[in-house]
Amino acid sequence: MKMPTIAGGPDPALAALLSEAAYDMPVLINADPHPDSAAIIARTTAFAAEAAGALIVTLLPKAPPGLQHFALHQAAATLWAFTRQAALDWAPRKIRVNAIGLGTAPFGPFEADDQAGRAAADIHAAATHDFADIARTIRAIAELTSMTGQLIRLGA
Repeated sequence: MKMPTIAGGPDPALAALLSEAAYDMPVLINADPHPDSAAIIARTTAFAAEAAGALIVTLLPKAPPGLQHFALHQAAATLWAFTRQAALDWAPRKIRVNAIGLGTAPFGPFEADDQAGRAAADIHAAATHDFADIARTIRAIAELTSMTGQLIRLGA
């Protein structure tokens, strides 16, 4: 059993909870509270280069509305696109790449509902602030061995 690599300087309580889990594979959890897409992509790519058969999960925090928060919205959209493309590219090496949207689901305006990381019907749920819910979701992703390239929405 392997302990996960938790990167990005997450909330200490979240980091403590996530570090309690052990997995049958190398696991990278990108838990940056203010994601920098270039830094996360570089970190993820370096991890994938060394860890065949790994799981990579990126947490995407919800950005408040408004242009003053555009960088956070842009980072979330970039990381969602990266998640989908990395999953396709790295699947032959059995590297799975997924994201968890914490009250967010970035998508392009012309993507079909079933391909855009959003539900086909309205869902009314509060964004999760429950660290145990995040940890359980990561555990579920790890146990669903064919899941890759997905954005799991925890409240949106």
